[in-house]
Amino acid sequence: MRRGGTFAGYASAPLRCLALAGLALLGPPLLVVTFVGAHAGLPSPAFFVEQGRRLPALARRLAARWGGVEIAAPYRPAPPPPVRDADGWYRDGDTLFRSAFVPAYLARLRWVARDPATARDLAWMALNPLVGGVLAGLAPALAGGGLAALWCHRPAGAAAVLLGVALGPWLLRLHARWTRVLLAPPPHQAPGRVARAVGARAAAGARVCASVVLAMVATVFAVAQTVTIGLMPVRLWPETVLGSRRFVSWRRARIGEWTGVRIAEPYLPEPPLPDPDPDGSYRLGWGPVGTVYRTRGAAVRARRFGWMIRDQASWRDLAWLFLEVPVAAVLFAVPAALIVGGLGWLCWLWVWTSALGLLTGVTWSPGDVLHAAVPALSGVPAPVAGLAAAALGMALAPAALRRHALLSRSLLGPGRAALLASRVDTLTSSRAQIRDAQAAELRRIERDLHDGAQARWVAVGMTLGAAEGLIDQDPEAAKAMIAGAKDMSVAALGELRELVRGIHPPVLADRGLADAVRTLAMDAPLEAEVRVRLPGRVAAPIEAAVYFAVSELLTNAAKHAAASRVLVELRHADGLLTVTVADDGRGGAAAGHGGGLHGIRRRLDGFDGVLTLSSPPGGPTVVTLEIPCALSSPRTSTSSGKDSPTS
Repeated sequence: MRRGGTFAGYASAPLRCLALAGLALLGPPLLVVTFVGAHAGLPSPAFFVEQGRRLPALARRLAARWGGVEIAAPYRPAPPPPVRDADGWYRDGDTLFRSAFVPAYLARLRWVARDPATARDLAWMALNPLVGGVLAGLAPALAGGGLAALWCHRPAGAAAVLLGVALGPWLLRLHARWTRVLLAPPPHQAPGRVARAVGARAAAGARVCASVVLAMVATVFAVAQTVTIGLMPVRLWPETVLGSRRFVSWRRARIGEWTGVRIAEPYLPEPPLPDPDPDGSYRLGWGPVGTVYRTRGAAVRARRFGWMIRDQASWRDLAWLFLEVPVAAVLFAVPAALIVGGLGWLCWLWVWTSALGLLTGVTWSPGDVLHAAVPALSGVPAPVAGLAAAALGMALAPAALRRHALLSRSLLGPGRAALLASRVDTLTSSRAQIRDAQAAELRRIERDLHDGAQARWVAVGMTLGAAEGLIDQDPEAAKAMIAGAKDMSVAALGELRELVRGIHPPVLADRGLADAVRTLAMDAPLEAEVRVRLPGRVAAPIEAAVYFAVSELLTNAAKHAAASRVLVELRHADGLLTVTVADDGRGGAAAGHGGGLHGIRRRLDGFDGVLTLSSPPGGPTVVTLEIPCALSSPRTSTSSGKDSPTS
């Protein structure tokens, strides 16, 4: 019986608990094997993780069969095998491979690494012996101990056996509920306002502590650069600068992710190496000693050294690396000390002083040390003081992180030269892309006119000519031909309207971007909601670019993401038009070359627009378009959905 309500269920419950306790003991060895095998790399880390999932899968089945708790499998679907392109290549992002092995290997590696269920399985293997093993082992321990005690003390032994048998079904259900804690899919519900606030401050506290450690790492990079400048600057310094740039670029990304303060890359593009002279040497226009280099490697080093020494971003990076420790000492010392000290006082010191009291017999508490160090806290329990200190540090953490981000942006952001160089590169690239797109659009319009409307109008003219010749001899046939010509003219007019709509939709010109996007949402094959906060209208070219971008994103959500609901939000603030399209599909989208997202990105380049994509496997997919522009013709803010009235 599943719930153990019969005699057989009570009798078998201790044996089932014993089996679950043995199953719990298999978790740590399997965890070690999975960890070692995954880091070995062959045949694949995904192989060991997939094989390790057999133990949690067995625990789910036993929880349903013995504990009456159904637990669904929480894993994301496995990635499909790579498909060969028309030219014979296998694609992984923007990288091409001749064999399917490497892209399949990388896809499965990302699959198991990004699946939250993997971490939950590993945590269950580590914790189950301490929680599930103890719960399951209680009933067989009582029953087995009672059987052993029957020889010397029958009443106590019989009571222990009966207690173990009676607790067996209850412990099985409790063990099943514990199994559900980590091995079930997490509930899909948004946290409340208090939970979000606490989580954000806890995350900020952890990031403050991490920033203290990263400041020390920055000092190591700064010292390494200084040493290489003094030893062999031409040979060693460029390499250390490249290593430092990777670290600094990673810190820029983390600062933007943690605080929302985006810092653009400030580095000038590396100049190309000139062609070799007829004698095989390379002549450069830089160098205090000479400008002729016999080997390509020496010329590359000299060119790179000159490029980095002239790039102000190299020296600004070095200054930032040296200043990280003093800045961290000023901004992060207090919140980090409060967080680490408070949590340490709350947990570590409290536990160990109690343990020392049991071992030594000395009756003292951490509160005595706290009150001796800070007399003002006399009478405050140590755990309360530790919790308050940690909470205060977490409350100070977001402000400290943001001030650090603003200071970092002043040094790590692009200078005037880098901004101009980046602007020139972007304009050159976008100009070429727009020119190519315009040429392709003109060819498409010409082809559509030639193959569609033009052919129909020629057929209309030929039909009317034939009807003119028959109008005296066979009036009925002439009437039929004229009716056919009329139908063809209606079809040709419809094709012309479709062509005009593809060039510039009339609703966009007549009613603006907001109503045009609502029209797209109403025609979309899924539930779509539109929220608009535009106090005016943007320029017509930007409206057209956003309209076709949203149309492409809605098509992708329905066709590729298998989404059932999508949210489109348009808003304008501080001279920036932001368009967000979020769907509840399966995720995994990529802005690879040749795809629809790549086309949207090329369309936005002409307006200095930026496309940001967030699409983890399993969803949701969120695409954000940001275009700097001004507004005109004030309008009211509205919000509407497909199945709700406009408000």
